[in-house]
Amino acid sequence: MQFINKQPEQLFFELKVFFKQYHVFIKEPQYYLEALTHNSYANENNLSYTYQRMELLGDAILTKEISLYLFLSFPDKNEGEITNLRSKIVREGTLAELVRRINWAPFLLLGKGEIKTKGYEKNSILADIYESMIAALYLDLGEEVVRNFINDTLIQMVSNPGFFDQIRDYKTELQEFLQAGDARTLEYKLIKESPPLEGNRVLYTVVAEIGGIRYGEGCGYTHKEAEQLAARDALQKLATKSKYHFENK
Repeated sequence: MQFINKQPEQLFFELKVFFKQYHVFIKEPQYYLEALTHNSYANENNLSYTYQRMELLGDAILTKEISLYLFLSFPDKNEGEITNLRSKIVREGTLAELVRRINWAPFLLLGKGEIKTKGYEKNSILADIYESMIAALYLDLGEEVVRNFINDTLIQMVSNPGFFDQIRDYKTELQEFLQAGDARTLEYKLIKESPPLEGNRVLYTVVAEIGGIRYGEGCGYTHKEAEQLAARDALQKLATKSKYHFENK
């Protein structure tokens, strides 16, 4: 993906086209420009705003809306079960996956350094802009529009059977496990790259090393996929040596 920041007028025009498919007709450009402005872009262009304030508001709105949805949809679940479901829905990996599916990354406004490091692919940034755009919609069009948009995007995506198994983030799980009581360094190393296979695809083999010791290995058609599988393998092996509970899904 070749990333180029859009001019404000073009950005707002393309946003209007995007939202029309959800029968949403946005009005106030500044809300959305602020919601899409990363601090790196603001610093380079001497802007007084970034998406961080919008993200804070959007996080609160999203938490409330998802809580209400779960409360009304699952009357038999207790507060612990609802809290667990909500955390899965609003977590970074889920929101980032949604932003990839609805293709919002090209709307981001990023600084040169963030573009160079592919900030438009980072889960943290993608998740942030879903929340900040929720805030922009709320300020521009109100609660009902926001609720309908969340239902048509996030709720629809996570309602598909097996969705959470598809996006399970083993790398994050492994990192969190180590941070909880293991000071050793975690590294992923590419050890093998196949010749081009059918469809010109390449198979990568990656190992997960903890403190220089190999714990997991994974093969995939992208570095990211191979690393996820290596992390999964490492978690399974660590589970046999500790009290860590690994759900093999």
